[in-house]
Amino acid sequence: MALDLHVMIRQAMRTYDLLFYINADDRRRTDCYWKAEYTIVSLPLVRNMIDCLYNITAILEDPQQNGPWFRKSGYWRRLKAVDGDQARYGGQPEWDEWIARNRNEIDFDLRVNNLTIQELMDQPQWPTLGKYVSDRKPGGGLTPHQEFLKTFTYGHWREYSAMAHGAFEGLMPVAMFYIADSMPFESRPKLDETYPIILSLHIARSALVLLCIVTELQAYFHFDGARIDERIHEIWNALMPVFEAKELFTQRYKKLMEDKGMNP
Repeated sequence: MALDLHVMIRQAMRTYDLLFYINADDRRRTDCYWKAEYTIVSLPLVRNMIDCLYNITAILEDPQQNGPWFRKSGYWRRLKAVDGDQARYGGQPEWDEWIARNRNEIDFDLRVNNLTIQELMDQPQWPTLGKYVSDRKPGGGLTPHQEFLKTFTYGHWREYSAMAHGAFEGLMPVAMFYIADSMPFESRPKLDETYPIILSLHIARSALVLLCIVTELQAYFHFDGARIDERIHEIWNALMPVFEAKELFTQRYKKLMEDKGMNP
């Protein structure tokens, strides 16, 4: 579990770093090859950060059960993918070699982790975020954790998934940046006026998702030193002008930090 959490935390951090790298002031102002479209096309990466938040918090709901479940599902999906490749390309020497190598790698990993293929088959698969938040519990209700994560399927958060899938509703808010050279010349300055607003909103939301991850981890593990609790509160306060920050803080994190003794 610890390794999987470590990797997902780093994925979220490096995604956040990339968004800042692409949108750094000096790069936008001095790099003649920089384009606003690079910012727009990177926005679906916020959805990847949301998935990291989901997986991390879901594992922490019951680490002993959910940690192994997360990993076993990943191995099972890798095996099913190799099965699909073999069914389609088996018998071709170059593919047979590639398929055998992949099977050997998975088999080695399973043995290192003391797992068997039968164990992978004997459990349901790790749900996607969409499936997780829609699965009703006995009685037809949702858990507080599901209600919290369902927030990321509404409003502006939903746009990131639509952008990632190339859906019309995802392209609609940003399409003008992709076709700026096709717009009437006199309309193009409007893009320059709109861009800083779009950038500030999406950078703030990516920072918010990363802050949610950090808060969840600190609430669970209670790391000492480095003014961690105080610094987390400082960032929440800095992001509070963002509507989504107020919503998430009120919905989950105010009480979570109080209950876990994370005092400013």
